[in-house]
Formats: sequence, structure tokens, C-alpha cells
Amino acid sequence: MELPAIFIGRRLSALTRKWLVSEQIKFIEQPLVRLTYRKPDIHFFNSIQNSEKKWVVTSSYAAHWLLRFALKIGMKKDDLVYCLSEKQERILTKCGVRVVRPKSLNAYSLAELLVEQNDGAKVIYLRGDKSLNPLPELLDQNQLDWHSVEVYKNTSIEIMMNEMFDGYLFFSESAIKSYKASGNFPPPKAPVLANGNRTAQAAWAEFPNLVLESHEEEELSFVKYAIQRITEKLNEPEPKHRIIIE
Repeated sequence: MELPAIFIGRRLSALTRKWLVSEQIKFIEQPLVRLTYRKPDIHFFNSIQNSEKKWVVTSSYAAHWLLRFALKIGMKKDDLVYCLSEKQERILTKCGVRVVRPKSLNAYSLAELLVEQNDGAKVIYLRGDKSLNPLPELLDQNQLDWHSVEVYKNTSIEIMMNEMFDGYLFFSESAIKSYKASGNFPPPKAPVLANGNRTAQAAWAEFPNLVLESHEEEELSFVKYAIQRITEKLNEPEPKHRIIIE
């Protein structure tokens, strides 16, 4: 059985890297986005300390930021946090607060839920510097009292990839956009493996390739799933074409 060579659009953990080496998988890990966390604006958070508020995050990065600075920004145990994915929910539950997800994991369902549960509390949307979803516009359209707080910054890492691979793994929308903005395209027959629905949506929008969405959001589980699917595609028998000459 032929083993695949894969491109991974991020820096891997030591555990995942060790597993790939043990499986004799040829791979390259290339970070495509540089992430910088912002320090909390204590003056702003002090100004809303006594206000009724709800927190909203739509990325794992924002969830990690909130977990790190929850006490410093005055988050309370009875505060309500809205998020978009199981991964974000797992991170946020460590804050010891109530976490709510919409049934459909997209900005429209999240906005609808916020409108349904609107009780006059201020909505604090923790986000990156580049908005990749329509939530701000939806909040404005529904006239919710909300405030945007930038908690991290994404900087694209521009790099031209000359080597071709049997499969391409992406963990985020921003990584896909950075990869393409540098002039890169996966070869037509190589499948693109996307971590989560939002990453898959970005891949479908940017690439004509076969896109396989994985719900295994944890890094090693996602990589194992991706290797399995890419290996299956790589070892599929070539279709036999019958040529009839009349």
C-alpha cells in the first residue's frame, strides 16, 4: 500500500509529529498564520463591570483568550457565553460559566439565538482583527446592544510552495486564505481535508478540489482521519476504460 505525502498548514504538536513519524508518513508542516493575542483593555472592562452582559466567541482563539483572562476582565460565574463549535464549548466550560451553542453552527443561527434570548443585556463579541463571518452585520440588523472587542490578530505568512503533495490539511479559514493569497493551489487530484465546517466552507469557496470535512477537531484525531482518507484515495484502483472501435 502506498503511503501519502501530505501538506499540513500549521505547526504541529510534538505528539502528532511523533505519530506521523512512527507511521512513516512523509509530511511538511507549514504555519500559514501568525497569531498575536491582545492584552485586555482593563479600562473598558471596568466600565462595563456592573452592566448585564453576554459574551460571544466564534473562534477557538477567542475562547482561549477568554479562558486566560476571565478573572482579569471581571467575568462572573453566572455569565452566559455563546459560541459556535464543540471545541469552543470545551474550552469555555473550563471558565466555569454557562455555555450555549445554536443548533446550526453558523453565524445566522447564532444571531437568531441572541435575538430570541435578548433581555437587554449588552453583548460583548470577542473576535480577531479580520472578521470572517457576517455576525457583526446581523447584530446591527437586529438592533442588539453589542460591542466588539479585538482580542487577537492574524498575520498571514506568505510562502510559495513548489512541492506537490497527495493531500492538504487545513485547520482554519485564515490559513486557507493565506495559502491561496501566496499564489498556491493544491494539484487538482489532491483532496483537501478541512478541520470543521467553517474551514470546509472556505475550502469549497477557494479550491475546485475534493474537500473532505472532518468533525474530529482535536489535532491528532483530525490528522489520523485525514491520513486514512487520503490513503484510501491514493490507493483507489484506476478506472478501466473500455475502448470500442467500430
